[in-house]
Amino acid sequence: MTLNNFIYKVSKPLGGLQVARFLARNHPRILMYHRISPDGSPGTISVDQFRKQMKLIKRSFNPISLSNLIELHEQGITPKHAVAVTFDDGYSDFAEYAFPILQEEGIPATLFITTGFVNGDVWLWPDKIKFLLSKKSQIKIPSKLDDDIRLEESSISLWKDISNYCLTLDNLVKEAYISDLFSLNDVCLPEYAPEGFEAVGWEQLNRFIEGGSVDIGSHTCTHPVLTRLSLSELRYELMFSKKSIYCNLGVDVSILCYPNGTKFDFNDKVKRELLNSGYKYGVAAYPTLDPLDDVLSVGRYSVDKDLERFTKTIFGISYVAAMFRRSMSSDEY
Repeated sequence: MTLNNFIYKVSKPLGGLQVARFLARNHPRILMYHRISPDGSPGTISVDQFRKQMKLIKRSFNPISLSNLIELHEQGITPKHAVAVTFDDGYSDFAEYAFPILQEEGIPATLFITTGFVNGDVWLWPDKIKFLLSKKSQIKIPSKLDDDIRLEESSISLWKDISNYCLTLDNLVKEAYISDLFSLNDVCLPEYAPEGFEAVGWEQLNRFIEGGSVDIGSHTCTHPVLTRLSLSELRYELMFSKKSIYCNLGVDVSILCYPNGTKFDFNDKVKRELLNSGYKYGVAAYPTLDPLDDVLSVGRYSVDKDLERFTKTIFGISYVAAMFRRSMSSDEY
């Protein structure tokens, strides 16, 4: 049993959730969502689960927009029990399912959009792999894929393995590899995002902004691995996505969410070009003890459908456990 689970199991019956909430009162929880669906299908959170999570935030915490949270932090103010909700990519289910619940509960959110996806110019490469796996019960793999991929795995595990492999490839090589996957398995690769994989539209985004509860941020144009781009490609992804948002929404965005968002997906070069392109902040996809310590790599907690994990995150048990591990590590020296 992990330390995180141990603290949760032992402390919950003794009022430990409220103790953790108090200990984590100055630790903002910035939450990362992707997709919402009616039934919580793989890779999504169900409408009911999302509603329960938002009600818990509204009841016990201080919901705040990410931009407001960062601005207050730069003024030396850390709102107590702050929770910021963010969504990545810009899927149509944000408009259909997430936005109405956010409105009901009065919770602000930041939506990071991939502008080429919203334009209909591209659809997201991880979705292409999901689409392929939905069409075939068994698939063939190009020989250049790592040998440790097990074809007898579930479609979810196989999708993760193939996606992780694709993350190691340069962007053009990755697209060619995915095209080869479709050809090898005799499946037609749709030019546009098929049903179930569509993006939100610009008109819908305008309505969100008019309502005043949704901030828009950039998630680049095509969702590439930024560290694998040439300088000109990197500048295009940063600057043109910013320009597209301004032209379509009249919003001069200041926050960019790094595609994939791991520590390998951005570096000093990317941060430098981020600032040169007119952004002020960059957002990652992993949690940190001090999420606003570096506003060019703001830390976030990934949220899934597991209510116990969500409870640990939102009440601060994950944070308290991480603090304990850090203190124990420091004591060793």
